[in-house]
Amino acid sequence: MYFPSTSPSLPASRRNSLSDVLPPSHAAIKTKIPEGPAIASPAAEVTVPLDQDTQAAGLSSATSMQAPTLSSRAVAACFSHAARDFAGQAAGRVLGLAAFSLLAALDDISLRAVNSVIGMAAGGRLAYLVASHQFGNETPLQQAGVTASTLFGMISGSLIAALGNNPLIAGLATGSLLTAAVSWSPESSRDEEARDCLDKRKALTAGGTTLIGTVAAAVAVGTIGVKAAHLPSRNLGLLIESTVIELCKSSFERVGPSMDRNVLSFEGRVAVAMLGMVPYVAATVVLNGYVSGLLQPAYDSSKFEELVVPLVVGAIANAVRGFGNALAVHQLHRSGKFIAKPDADCIRASAGPKLPEPRTVADKTCIRFLLSACRNAVYAHLRDQGMSVAQATELAQGIYACYAQCRDLIHDLARGDGWTEPVITRSVLPAETAAPQSSE
Repeated sequence: MYFPSTSPSLPASRRNSLSDVLPPSHAAIKTKIPEGPAIASPAAEVTVPLDQDTQAAGLSSATSMQAPTLSSRAVAACFSHAARDFAGQAAGRVLGLAAFSLLAALDDISLRAVNSVIGMAAGGRLAYLVASHQFGNETPLQQAGVTASTLFGMISGSLIAALGNNPLIAGLATGSLLTAAVSWSPESSRDEEARDCLDKRKALTAGGTTLIGTVAAAVAVGTIGVKAAHLPSRNLGLLIESTVIELCKSSFERVGPSMDRNVLSFEGRVAVAMLGMVPYVAATVVLNGYVSGLLQPAYDSSKFEELVVPLVVGAIANAVRGFGNALAVHQLHRSGKFIAKPDADCIRASAGPKLPEPRTVADKTCIRFLLSACRNAVYAHLRDQGMSVAQATELAQGIYACYAQCRDLIHDLARGDGWTEPVITRSVLPAETAAPQSSE
């Protein structure tokens, strides 16, 4: 049995129109009748044309079996990210606000002591993970650097969470930005010696610029803490909020379609963060800053009923972040840029909820808590300087959003990811060729 592309028994006009849209099997069927006792002639071909209804049914079946387009899957995944991020943020914010409202009446000194311990643990853990993975932990010099980084992280986390130390925040912000700039240096990379030099340069940049930035900010600010009310209770509420959000993200990240950012290299994930930066910062300033400032009282309140609506409205900014980042992952993968897994699809089908990963939740909670504590300290400092609630909220949220957009990158660095290592090339001397023999 075989299938010709057109049917000779159909009129020419119908053959031309149907051959473009129907698979060959729906146009006509030719069967070969073998020789037998009752047929003396050689094998004959009989053409059996299909009627119009059968052909229409075949066309309908072929159309209905087409898979959904990539764009529709991508849009569904982007909206899925937005919905999950909003739901997790809303739940975390409401529970964190409840804790803050309950703790606001407690003794300020006791709360600062608790914050000091929490900040010390979070800062020390994060500093150790980043330093050991990015600067190395093999030689005695590297081990000393990791130890110093860990101690500095513990001290910084303690003072920021308990006192709202703004000079340390300025120093850490300066050091992280300049270290990232040095890490992107393209010269790093043709041999092992150049790569080792880059590691040392990163370590020196991180330590040196952080200390210089801290000292400069301390001279400019002139204080090591803030006087604004409710900072310790706000930060303890942040711990509840951060934990709930990260539990939700880890448990429900595969509920609905999702984008897999790990199909991109680290450079690609940096590009995703930069592409999603502007919409997220704008949404954060507008929703968490301006709108939230209008919806809450003109004083620093700790009442649940006065703050719950502004916080839930502000969670919409994280929906914008989830949608924008997912869309950036899809567009970069579709363009073929920064691909780390060539055979992997960036769009993952829904797999349902799962048990959260304890280590991932702990590490991401540390990152989220420390960044949010820095935001609260900046807000408190601006309030001490006489800014209104609305103005201080807008400025603090705008600065925070720039670093919060990079939360996933910080976690990548803490788990050992980083700039793609170049292929180290070594020159190989060509084999000696035999001397040509003289011809006679």
